[in-house]
Amino acid sequence: MQQLNKRAARQGSQGEGHTSVRENHSLYLGPIEQRAIALRQFDALLESATEGVMLAASLLQEDAPERFWNPSECFTQLYLKARHEPLTQTTLTNLQRATPLLPKAAPIAMDVQQTAIAFNARRDASKPATEYDFALRANESYRPMPALGVSDLKRMVSSPAIVWMKRYLGVEAPDDTANPWAVTSGKWVHLWLASISKKKAGKIFAAFPSLTIIDERVRVSADERRAALQQLCNSLGRVVPDWWNSGWLNARFLARHLGGKIASANGWTRMAAELPIGHDGAVKIADGVELQLRGQIDLVLAQNDSADFAGQKIWIVDYKTGSTKELKSSDLHDSLVKGTALQLGLYSLAMRELGAAEVSVSILSLAVKNVGPQLSVVDLAPHTNVFADLAEMQRTGVFGMKGEIRPAFGYSAPYPLATLQIDNDILEDKWGLTHPALVLEKEEWETW
Repeated sequence: MQQLNKRAARQGSQGEGHTSVRENHSLYLGPIEQRAIALRQFDALLESATEGVMLAASLLQEDAPERFWNPSECFTQLYLKARHEPLTQTTLTNLQRATPLLPKAAPIAMDVQQTAIAFNARRDASKPATEYDFALRANESYRPMPALGVSDLKRMVSSPAIVWMKRYLGVEAPDDTANPWAVTSGKWVHLWLASISKKKAGKIFAAFPSLTIIDERVRVSADERRAALQQLCNSLGRVVPDWWNSGWLNARFLARHLGGKIASANGWTRMAAELPIGHDGAVKIADGVELQLRGQIDLVLAQNDSADFAGQKIWIVDYKTGSTKELKSSDLHDSLVKGTALQLGLYSLAMRELGAAEVSVSILSLAVKNVGPQLSVVDLAPHTNVFADLAEMQRTGVFGMKGEIRPAFGYSAPYPLATLQIDNDILEDKWGLTHPALVLEKEEWETW
């Protein structure tokens, strides 16, 4: 260390005896120097005291109570300076007798016990979720029922705690802007595909266009986005970045490809794009079961032009820009519980509530080869308990917790509040007791 400091030092401008540090170098502070700095800071602290200073010392070693332990040099010097006499072993014994510990105030046990109660309640796998598990207290008079977006209902089966904090507490984590292209591409594709429907004022449906018209409308809508950015860059004297062009071209290809698949649908003469759902009141699921929800259907196809949906045969299409596979009637319960089919299931029930005679739903993505209805609202009839449990969650505000906070593999939305990790097996047991209809019938490994 001395050699390092010697190489980093040089003679200062004041001549012999004046040492300074070379440019772009620094001195290494060893234990002696660090102790000197700490003592200097401690002296400054003592000088700043305006009323008094109290010091304490241990007279016995903690690991060997039979041996005496002398106070530090600093303690001894301060005693000598204050009392003008040396600090002997006898003096230390007398000081210990004269300064016994003050009696402790009685602790407020309730606060400490409440922490332990919450800690144990969250880890009790034999009981359902309580107020310590992202839930409102039971039997309270105040019971808000916020309208939930369809995306919220979809996340309620995977990350219920995050939805509960967002809708019942009003707190949520900031958006993750590390990789915005996935979200941006999805929004662009949905926006450009919505332009294929050109309905007249006051109408719900528009005529189903041909493949050529669909592709032209998608390209025009996408090119307008590109032209808007080009105009902005020109006004600032900038060039459109290559990375933006790459992302835009990818989204444009996805929109045109999905548009071509839509055009292959046969037997449908009418369409409605970006149709809002749930804004006219609660959606009835079954007798006595309702959900307050808000959503927007990507595409609705019909066979007849009408001012409403009464008696209509309806096909609901949901765009997916990823490699999402088509829906299947087999293992439908688990598909609903995982959230795969939940969104379209809610849309179909809402459409049935509007008077549609037949309702079919489909996912449309790059992975879907055969374009056509994949599920019907009739297939959902045996699984009414899934939607009823979601309605009960909304009504009572009892959500619970599910999944890992920071999974080692995969993505999980960040929590807006500090939350301790609970063993996943405990969470699964509590989830099953709280929401028995939202438990998978098959384990994950059985579907591999």
